[in-house]
Amino acid sequence: MSMISRILLAVDCEFDKQALLAEVSAVAAGAGAQITLLGILDQPPDDPETKAAVSNIHKWATAAQFQDLEALAVEITDKGIPVVVKQSNGKPYEEIIREASKNRYDLIMKPAQREGRKLEFLFGSTDMQLFRMSPSPIWIFKPTSANRLSQIMIAVDLLAFDEEKSALADKVLRLGKHISDLVGARLHVVHTWDFKWEHTLHGQAVSTRAIDSLVLTLKQRHRRWLDEALETNNLKRDEITEHFHKGDAKEILPMITRDQKIDLLVMGTVGRTGIPGFFIGNTADSVLRQVSCSVLAIKPDGFRSPVKID
Repeated sequence: MSMISRILLAVDCEFDKQALLAEVSAVAAGAGAQITLLGILDQPPDDPETKAAVSNIHKWATAAQFQDLEALAVEITDKGIPVVVKQSNGKPYEEIIREASKNRYDLIMKPAQREGRKLEFLFGSTDMQLFRMSPSPIWIFKPTSANRLSQIMIAVDLLAFDEEKSALADKVLRLGKHISDLVGARLHVVHTWDFKWEHTLHGQAVSTRAIDSLVLTLKQRHRRWLDEALETNNLKRDEITEHFHKGDAKEILPMITRDQKIDLLVMGTVGRTGIPGFFIGNTADSVLRQVSCSVLAIKPDGFRSPVKID
């Protein structure tokens, strides 16, 4: 059974239509999923002096957007994928999260936002808000050179005695593997580890041999944790490209995505649910600001968005 049966496709910005159709249809057709196309317009300002004029402009914009959505829906339907069209008014990231939460979509997909900047470097403000606040898996995609997913990489953060991290790692591995199977992409798995006090200890009265022993022990522990995670989630090492590195994930992950020409990075954002205002980990935030590929970001189970649903 597919893990993805209902996809919310939000189109609130300009996009490459052929890239969008290729990427979305590959996932939806493989999963046998239904797509809901969501168009979003800003709420018109409530200014008494301009209310009538603005109201008319908003009606025209709504009608024009609906026409565009209907045309896109026809092209998706022609690929054998059932489509529903919806429209909403408000802040895009809030409306997307509300629709996804109310109707329990398995996946949100959205083209990356330009906002006057180079698309290959940064995500837009709506994209970053979704990465931070969406409880649902959120896939922000950028066009690939061939308009197909050929290289998918899963970034796994492991800590055996941290139940939230372990559960999120399993969730990330399962969904990443599922998508790679759906689209027939090569799957990479990356795990980084580090001994943060190594350089500090070298300056103290601690023998190099003792430090090396600590580093080796830590490496072996992370190696064991990764092996266990792969086995638990039915990922065979001879069927994936594995990247096991010592160092800072904030530097290593962007480097690997560039070197391996990764099309989609699948990662957990480790948003802690009990701390107001803290919805994404520092590592995830830094990586998102550096990578040039599409990203599928996944929250832990139980994550509560600050966006009000009612």
